[in-house]
Amino acid sequence: MKNKRALTILFTANAISGFAQGLTMLSIPWYFQTNDKFSLFMSAFIIITLGSLFWGLYSGTLVDGFNRKDVFLGTNFMGGLIVLSVASLGFREGVLPISLILLVYTTTLYGYIIHFPNLYAFAQEVTEPKDYTRVVSYIEIVSQATAMTSAALGGILLDGINVVDTIPVLNIPYEIHIERWELHEIFLMDAIAFFASFVIVIFIKYQPISKNMAIDEGDLKDRLKVGYNYLMSNKLVTIFGVCAYSIFIVVLVEIFVLLFLYIHNHLQEGADVLGFSEMMFASGSLFSGVIIRYLMSKFTIPKSIIILTFLTTLAFFVASFTKDVWIFYLFCVLIGFTNAGSRIFRVSYLFNLVPNEVTGRVNSIFNVVTTLCRVIFTLIFLLPFFKDGSNVTNAYFFLGLFTLTSGIILTYLYKPLLKLTENIASDQSH
Repeated sequence: MKNKRALTILFTANAISGFAQGLTMLSIPWYFQTNDKFSLFMSAFIIITLGSLFWGLYSGTLVDGFNRKDVFLGTNFMGGLIVLSVASLGFREGVLPISLILLVYTTTLYGYIIHFPNLYAFAQEVTEPKDYTRVVSYIEIVSQATAMTSAALGGILLDGINVVDTIPVLNIPYEIHIERWELHEIFLMDAIAFFASFVIVIFIKYQPISKNMAIDEGDLKDRLKVGYNYLMSNKLVTIFGVCAYSIFIVVLVEIFVLLFLYIHNHLQEGADVLGFSEMMFASGSLFSGVIIRYLMSKFTIPKSIIILTFLTTLAFFVASFTKDVWIFYLFCVLIGFTNAGSRIFRVSYLFNLVPNEVTGRVNSIFNVVTTLCRVIFTLIFLLPFFKDGSNVTNAYFFLGLFTLTSGIILTYLYKPLLKLTENIASDQSH
């Protein structure tokens, strides 16, 4: 595999920053939930998400218009600077205003919006087509391993632990005391991770696979129009992309909007269940990254995504009818598995069809579509009805219907999609 060292360095930097950022994105919504300010958070979340529509489009032009290594360096430095400033104020004052907590959330979320399209564009730029699926799987494995670790730690740090017990059979007493971390302490870890990632990325050296990649130097409007025109000229790719993103859409809505209500109101559990559920989701994603290429090696990419879409539908339907915590954990594992698997196949598919010089803009347009869907779902699920008791389960059923619809559309278009991808095997690992 070419550029193996560059990818290894990048994966290392991604793991370090992803660990602390995952902990931050887990801690902030839980802070608002436990302080009876979740409605305020959700209102802010909608505004932040609407702002991401414009940032998402602009970030796509940055990914295509600048050296991808420089984009990594810029986003890590700016993210670290902002988060460190907020953390420093927290240590000085002992408490953080809500506006600055939301600033850290916005910084981290907007960082994701440019980081992952840039990560995939860089991977496409330095990887040979025969290695696409393998490299995307590696990205998934690294990302989810760090997410699993941060979720496990998050469940501990958000509430703290005070355990005095005895080891069964051996009758040996033991005590575990871990103080609850304040938000500014978690933010400091996040900032350090940003800067550590920045330093590591400096050492990346690589040779692009495509030596004649065209650079579009037009203004913002013209550069965005290139991505739009590509999708309008390839409508089947567009439909496939939107439907294939359905799993990603419902999973993000579940994680950022519904998860806290489901655990707090429906299951009536605390931060330990939140942390463990996040860890189960990440473990399902990690498992998918390891085996999905081999498990579905006999299937085409469209068929693989159709199967994963219907499995996601089943998972959301089951979650809407159960109050068993362990079944909920299985739900988290399954949607982690299907979300990661569909992303691996979807990204590999687009790598093969979309030229690298427009991939940032094409992905940014897909991101805008998914963001609009998430905003619509969020506005619906903000209605008081869904916050009352176990009514949040109705939202899970509704999301199941959404993925069911996407699965049906993909099934209907299966033959045309098969012709479009007949030269793209879902297993490109050999």
